[in-house]
Amino acid sequence: MRAFPCQCGKWISFDGPSQSAGYLVWDADVDASIYERQDEIESFFLALKEGTRTSWIERFYGSSVSIARFNFKSDADIIEDILSKHDHYTRVCLSCLDCGSLFLEEEPGTRKFVAYVKR
Repeated sequence: MRAFPCQCGKWISFDGPSQSAGYLVWDADVDASIYERQDEIESFFLALKEGTRTSWIERFYGSSVSIARFNFKSDADIIEDILSKHDHYTRVCLSCLDCGSLFLEEEPGTRKFVAYVKR
């Protein structure tokens, strides 16, 4: 279980689905994020057309992961993974349900948070 310590002493769980965790993409980055995902989906469709699905999967998920692990995934599952993957635009946002404090990731993917305390 992934958890984050709040300043009030409680722990915020952010294993999904969680009522204490969410994601934030700044408005200026929304289009770039969408275009990045469009490019990934187009490259996946091209791999399907060209018969290179396995090599595409190895590139997307990493070559160190056993391809057998992904043989059960449907094409729709892979597209869902493309749409939901954590990118370099999306920040994690956590909220303490006990005290109302909000924690926003400083930079996407860093897991370093700035605290905003409810007054």
